[in-house]
Amino acid sequence: ATPATNATMRARSMSMLLALAGVAGCTAFSPPVRNYILTRWPSSRSRPLAMMADGDGDGDGDGDAVLGAILESSSSPVPGAARGIGEYWPGERTAKPAPPPAPGAMATALRSVPPILVLPGFGNDRTDYLENAVGAVPTLNRRGFNTTVLAVKQSMWLQVFAKGALDWSFLRGSATCESPSYSWYISMAIEEIERLSAEAGGERVLLVGHSAGGWLARAVVGLMGQERASELVRGVVSLGAPHQCPPEGVVDVTRGVVGDLETRFGASKMSRWGVPVITVAGDCLKGDPSSEFPWNRASASAYSTLTPGDGTGVIGDGVVPLESALLDDAALRLTVDCMHSVVVPGTTVSSTVWYVTESRVDSWLEPTVRLLAKLEAESI
Repeated sequence: ATPATNATMRARSMSMLLALAGVAGCTAFSPPVRNYILTRWPSSRSRPLAMMADGDGDGDGDGDAVLGAILESSSSPVPGAARGIGEYWPGERTAKPAPPPAPGAMATALRSVPPILVLPGFGNDRTDYLENAVGAVPTLNRRGFNTTVLAVKQSMWLQVFAKGALDWSFLRGSATCESPSYSWYISMAIEEIERLSAEAGGERVLLVGHSAGGWLARAVVGLMGQERASELVRGVVSLGAPHQCPPEGVVDVTRGVVGDLETRFGASKMSRWGVPVITVAGDCLKGDPSSEFPWNRASASAYSTLTPGDGTGVIGDGVVPLESALLDDAALRLTVDCMHSVVVPGTTVSSTVWYVTESRVDSWLEPTVRLLAKLEAESI
């Protein structure tokens, strides 16, 4: 290739990488908060909403467009209080906060309880899933599981861009599961699966992948191969993951990896390996670029990066469309009235209505446990 051709390719790659950052499965990088990534302040969970509406948290009342839009949309006719602001459980925000609920050890329905490994979504940090009593880890642990989050730091995701810019298959949109842009994540996950299984006396690990972590979980299992995967992995649960190849004319934000997954490691193939794939999608927001409500406009913008058109009428979790998150050959296809992001967009405040909160988690975890128990009984 000539220098001019190389320059053109690299210029195109930058726009593709920006598209990837916009939706590869992470609300942190999606409209309307794409330019708000760096304004994550510590301990915002304890800030009152009036303080959160201050742009930089210094109390000078300068306002903030993102939080303002969230608060402004309080009358939005969105199911499930999709703004993600409110109580995590009844009485949680009172003067004398009520303790977390005690849902009971759901895991006792299983003869052997798998450790859970949460695989973070694109741009997310391990700490996003740990917060006090309301994060994904304590929420799952209250149900009898031993939950770990892959030790991904937010800065590590820069490797996708740095390595992708040097990988011609990635730039052309024909990347495979072995792409160096994602191999660092996959290697980390495999090592952690091996460690968790060994510490649990050989129990197989249940992978719960949020957003991009969902399709990366499939890549992890596929690259482990049938023998290792069937020995080490109990199943894969994807939460709001963009699994489907986009239609013609829409840039593939995974740069070809989901197509490679479908060709080589389909969900039905993994089921034959003894590793069922459960796909979970959110259906709380309909895209509408002309809506008076910010959430619906932002959803339309996000959906348009995965579906043809401008996102009008598309239903999903605010970032990933329903049709993209569900695989036809999955062992289970589940929909939940929830939002995509683990945090309220533009803040570090844990959302009250994403996939792994007290009000939503059992919608997909209970059927998952029933499926695992059924497969367990059949294997005896």
